[in-house]
Amino acid sequence: MALESEDWERLPDRLGLDPAAQSEARALVIALRTAVDETLTAHQRRIFTALVLDAVPLDALVDRLGTNRNAVYKTMFDARRKLRDRLVAQGFLDTDTARPS
Repeated sequence: MALESEDWERLPDRLGLDPAAQSEARALVIALRTAVDETLTAHQRRIFTALVLDAVPLDALVDRLGTNRNAVYKTMFDARRKLRDRLVAQGFLDTDTARPS
C-alpha cells in the first residue's frame, strides 16, 4: 500500500514542527517515506499509516482490525525498529539518540 503525497505532507504538522523546522525536516520526511515504502510489510505500513499519519486512536484501530492492543503495539515496535535502523544507516539519526537507554 503506497502512501499518498498529501499524507506525507501532513507529517511535519502531525509531529508539531514549526514552519522553520519543517524545511529542515523535509529530507528526513523523504527518507522516512522511502523507508516506510521499502522496508515495512504491508501490515506494518497499514498500522503505521493509521496511527501516525491518520491519527486513528489505538482502540479504534484495534476494533477495526479485530485484533488486540498487544498485537498492534508489537507491529508498531517492529516497524519503528526497522525505520530507526534504516534512518541510522542513512545518517539521519545518531546511534546514540536512536534507541532509548
